[in-house]
Amino acid sequence: MHVTHLYHSGFLIELGDRTLLFDWYPTSPERTAADITRFRRAHRLYVFVSHEHHDHYAPEIWQLGSYLPGTEITYIVDEAVALKAPDKGGIDLVSCEPEQIYTIDEGMEVTTLNSTDEGIAFYVDVNGRTIYHGGDLSVWWWPERDRTLNEYSENACRFFLEILEGKHVELALLPITPRAGSDGDRGIELFMRQVGADVVVPMHYRGDLRGAKALANSSRLAPWRDRITFEEEFDL
Repeated sequence: MHVTHLYHSGFLIELGDRTLLFDWYPTSPERTAADITRFRRAHRLYVFVSHEHHDHYAPEIWQLGSYLPGTEITYIVDEAVALKAPDKGGIDLVSCEPEQIYTIDEGMEVTTLNSTDEGIAFYVDVNGRTIYHGGDLSVWWWPERDRTLNEYSENACRFFLEILEGKHVELALLPITPRAGSDGDRGIELFMRQVGADVVVPMHYRGDLRGAKALANSSRLAPWRDRITFEEEFDL
């Protein structure tokens, strides 16, 4: 499994003849061109979109076929994003609802989770290799917000993650939130206590790598520090 953190919550994961693209967020023509160069390595591309927020959904996904002639592309997206497809009859599209299991093709199964914000999260099993992409499912604990609402977010996240209890997660892509101050790592802590993962890549921090690394070094995440990586590209 070759993992590339593209930017923010965007990831490219290459597994033999399958390549998975999650929540692509190109922020400039230069970044778009560089990313598409990477995508050209794919023989079979699966494009995942967790929800329609602009930092997770790029309308450019629907033009990928023109950039990647000969590449088979399947779109596995939240139902609100599926409604934005320009020609639903001309593409391979799986419109996803929360808390469902989708058999995409032989050897590939996708379980969807509900979100504490919008859309869904994905648990993907490809011939036993397991990947979790959290989308915006996390504990959103904002210091300026009423504590009752913060506790509601934490309890909802715990409830939505129950579907993964007992499952093996090889790679977890989890939001971390420097903008929330010292509470921005609560989602990772909850996930690791409730589900666990062999390797965690924090995401959703835009360009604030320093703030994200500081949170990942908190005492709250100390039990799993050796499982957390900020490498932009690695093999697993």
